[in-house]
Amino acid sequence: MADSITLAAGDVHAWHGRIAAPGPAPGPPRASDLVILSADERARGGQFIRPADRVRFAAAHAGARRVLARYLAAGPAELRFGRTPCCQCGSAEHGPPRVDWPPTDIAFNLSRSADHWLLAVARGRPVGADIEVLRDIDTGELAPGCLTAAEQQYLGTQPADGRLPAFYRCWTRKEAVLKACGIGLAGSMRELEVAPGQPGPVLVPHRCADGPDRWVVQDLPAPPGPCGWLGAVAQPAAEAGRVWLRDADDARLA
Repeated sequence: MADSITLAAGDVHAWHGRIAAPGPAPGPPRASDLVILSADERARGGQFIRPADRVRFAAAHAGARRVLARYLAAGPAELRFGRTPCCQCGSAEHGPPRVDWPPTDIAFNLSRSADHWLLAVARGRPVGADIEVLRDIDTGELAPGCLTAAEQQYLGTQPADGRLPAFYRCWTRKEAVLKACGIGLAGSMRELEVAPGQPGPVLVPHRCADGPDRWVVQDLPAPPGPCGWLGAVAQPAAEAGRVWLRDADDARLA
């Protein structure tokens, strides 16, 4: 078993992993990934139509299990996950994920985008994560449906080559908060004001039933070279600690 990882009570570890691109004619997911997934995870992964997406799903969820196993002193295949009911509707279908076994106060949140994944891990409090690989999209068409009036105004002031990263910065901040609550895209992004003109961390008001009403959102530093992805991590403002970005590819997780 790989070496264990210690997580201080006030810290958040944000693990970034990159999956080897499946290629134009991808095969099935790796057997070494599938063997540590639960039956439910294998079934969910098998529902993707494109083979490349099945490979990505299995690799990201297996990678997350390998990371979490090091905090929990258990084998990756032994971990059992469930969901805390959504704070908005009470459904456990999209509530925040939780570790059902072994007993722990570790909380986590996983996000995937193309060949990248991001896992946020905290202790004793909710945490949300979002990662987005930048795609060439029409920000002017999408902005009214997910940005506040102030955010749309800010987006309009950006130079042409800055609008795409500004839009994605808004998106990742909003998604990180909504995922920490377990609402995800079921929540209205237009209700969240994430101050894209301010460098992180930013304070985001958002009422989570029976939970925090203010969140601190930390942008993750862009990787060296052309910025291919953006990410953000959200945690309750009253308990906010330092966010440490860690590289899953360099962590000897196999």
